[in-house]
Amino acid sequence: MLAGAAATQVADAQQGCAAPVAADAFTGVIGRTAADSKPGPLKIPQARAGSPNVIYVVLDDTGFSDLHCFGSEIETPNIDALAAGGLLYNNFHTKAVCSPSRAALLTGRNSHAVGMKELAGVDQGYPHSRGRITPAAATVGQILQTNGYSTYGVGKWHLAPNADMKASGDRAHWPVQKGFDRWYGFLSGWTDQYHPDLIEDNHPLPKPTDPNYHFSVDIVDKAIQMVDEHRTADAKKPFFLHVAFGAAHAPIQVAKRHIDKYTTTFARGWDQIREERFKRQLEMGVIPADTKLPPSNPGDPAWNSLSDEERAVYTRFMAAYAGFLEHADEQLGRLVQFLKQHNLFDNTAIFLISDNGGAPEAGVKGSFRRPYGDSTTVHDWFTHLDELGTDKTQPLYPREWAMASDTPFRYYKLWPYRGGVQTPFVVSWPAEILQHGVRKQYIDVIDITPTVLDITGIEAPGVFDGVCQIPVQGKSIRSTFNQPESSNPRDTQYFELWASRGIWNNGWEAIAVHKPGTNFDSDKWELYNVDADFSQSVNLASKYPQKLEELKSLWWTEAAKNGALPQLEASGGRQRTYDQALE
Repeated sequence: MLAGAAATQVADAQQGCAAPVAADAFTGVIGRTAADSKPGPLKIPQARAGSPNVIYVVLDDTGFSDLHCFGSEIETPNIDALAAGGLLYNNFHTKAVCSPSRAALLTGRNSHAVGMKELAGVDQGYPHSRGRITPAAATVGQILQTNGYSTYGVGKWHLAPNADMKASGDRAHWPVQKGFDRWYGFLSGWTDQYHPDLIEDNHPLPKPTDPNYHFSVDIVDKAIQMVDEHRTADAKKPFFLHVAFGAAHAPIQVAKRHIDKYTTTFARGWDQIREERFKRQLEMGVIPADTKLPPSNPGDPAWNSLSDEERAVYTRFMAAYAGFLEHADEQLGRLVQFLKQHNLFDNTAIFLISDNGGAPEAGVKGSFRRPYGDSTTVHDWFTHLDELGTDKTQPLYPREWAMASDTPFRYYKLWPYRGGVQTPFVVSWPAEILQHGVRKQYIDVIDITPTVLDITGIEAPGVFDGVCQIPVQGKSIRSTFNQPESSNPRDTQYFELWASRGIWNNGWEAIAVHKPGTNFDSDKWELYNVDADFSQSVNLASKYPQKLEELKSLWWTEAAKNGALPQLEASGGRQRTYDQALE
């Protein structure tokens, strides 16, 4: 019954919408001759005068503490500068994995409601798991495009069905058909950073062969080129630019000089790095002063328990990750510098996020030759350590580094805990943001596009391209720009991924991790007062059972309302990251 209710809720939201007058509808009079006729000129959409340019920057698999301005030892001076001259949000939430976060970002709706329950791929037979964004949820690109903006995108997409990611595939869910005038990047979840599977607009390109090629450099080159051509052609017209880095998702690949810089830094190991980041976060005011650092995640070995060979390998892994992230920051800095040189920076609203927390998929041992399913040994890695970061390897660090990446939180990407869902969020808009600093409001990724519609003065359409639209579910956070103590944009937000669940309501949070093959009613729920316990250190389930039952009931209500039912379990490798810690 609830599954039917979920579908009905979404369908009900689309009832009663009236089709708008077509932009090319003739409004004049046609007689027999021009003398008894009246012309009706086309109405060309124009953005409101003074409308800002808008840029989305999406980092991949970058944890809450990985940016220097969030407490890291990794140098990210360009992102730091955006935060210093703008806003740093410390209570920002995603969907814990790539495609759902990106679908929610671009549509302003919860991922289940738009058909992206989990990773883009195949249709699982239900409205919430089509593996593609429904036409009933126009993207920010589509909305801005039809309201006088030019729209450009570079980088990672991962919002198209697997079967369509080829030259003969249906283009309906490629970027150009989803609101981008131009697009350059790749369609899938990850690609080699030296030899990526590239597309440009609607056609595939050959893999790069230049020995000096790197994807992060290439996409920023393209972004600058697109904006430069735009301003030359029509300087008064605003633009929307979506920059989605491959960094710092596996494969971790960057030139040796970027890796060497950090080798001694990470020789201290993940336990000490985590403690240092936590202390730095407290000193910087990035986290509340009463935050506690939880113990290490179950199953994650201590650094001092490793062999010398393991420590040498894993030190190099994290040095490569740090170099990869810093290198991406350098490229973003080139884009920002271009905007400043051409007097575009001040009236450009930049929203920078990561799609989820640090990545645990390589398990406690990590991967070297391939990010997932690598069977080579640590000893083999050690004897070929000079290949790490090159195009000869496609590594992913062991998940203990993901634990450090997510400091001060527990667990990692894919999990319902804050280590999976709470990530960096920086906003820059010099023309508007005058009260700089840290913002503490509970923000969800669905709130970014409604904020853009607010600052551009554009209403979300009730009908788009002939299709009745699901109402936008996010809320504008514009009030937080210059009012540090403004209220949260919502009082409730649910979470669901592969049947693991979470619900936040007015400072309380309940979480349940589901183990496949077990009854949902047997899931063990935990309860946290996150207003007083920022890092979810103290489980209050036994102390406040009535509160927990209230939140569990609220979860079912919100899940039905947002089309998140039926629950579908994870399978195969996607579940292993849970199983290793649940054993």
